[in-house]
Amino acid sequence: MNKWYVLPIVLLIVAVPAYLFLFDEGYCPDIEEMADANIQVIGDSVFGSDADGCASIAGFMSLRLELRVTDHAIPGATVIGEDGIPSQYVSGDWEWTVIDGGGNDVMAYCSEDDDDECDEKLDEIMTNDNKGLMPDLINKAKDDGSKVIILGYYGIPEGSEFEGVVLQVEILNDRYNEFAEVNDDVYFISLKDVMSPEETPDYYSDDLVHPSEEGHQAIGNHIADFITNSG
Repeated sequence: MNKWYVLPIVLLIVAVPAYLFLFDEGYCPDIEEMADANIQVIGDSVFGSDADGCASIAGFMSLRLELRVTDHAIPGATVIGEDGIPSQYVSGDWEWTVIDGGGNDVMAYCSEDDDDECDEKLDEIMTNDNKGLMPDLINKAKDDGSKVIILGYYGIPEGSEFEGVVLQVEILNDRYNEFAEVNDDVYFISLKDVMSPEETPDYYSDDLVHPSEEGHQAIGNHIADFITNSG
C-alpha cells in the first residue's frame, strides 16, 4: 500500500477516539485539570448529572470555585430502595456534601389516592422528629467530618407532572429545613431562592420538571457562593 494512503488512515484511527472522548457527554475540558474541591454532590436529576459538558450543577460549581466538584448524583434516583440516594455516598475526607432527594419517591408513592402509604414513605425519608433515611445519610457524612448542605426543591410550575404532589414536596422541604435548624454543620438551601415559575421561567427545562442549563448555572453558582461565604 502506498504510504500516502496509510497516513490518513492512521490519523483517522487516532482522531475518532479522541473526538469521541472530547465530546463525550459530561466532558468539560475547563474542569478536567482542576484540583479537587473535596466536595461531593449526591441526589437525583435536579443536579443534571447527565447534562452535556460543563452544564451540570456540579460543573457550574466547579467553574465558580475553580476546583473540581465530585458528582455522584444519578438521574431518577429515589431516597428509598436498595440503590437509593444513600448508596451514592462515598466515604472520604469531604469538606462538604451536597444532597437533594425525595421528589421521585413522592411521585412514586403520593400521586395516587393512598394517603396512608404516602405518609409512611414520607416518614421513611424523614419524620417530623428527625428520623429516617435522610437523617441517617446526613449523619453518616457528618461522621466523616463533612459539612452538609441539603437542598429544598424549587417551586413547581403549572402543567408540571409534579403539580399534583406540591403539598408532599413542601412537606419534605419543611422537614429538611427544620432538621438543618437543629443540627450543627447542616445547612438548608431552598432552591426557591434561586428560581421560580413566576420570576425565572427560563430556568426551567421544557418538561417543567428539571432546571434548564441557565437554571443549573444559577443553582451551581448559588451553592458555590454559599460554600465560599461559609468558609
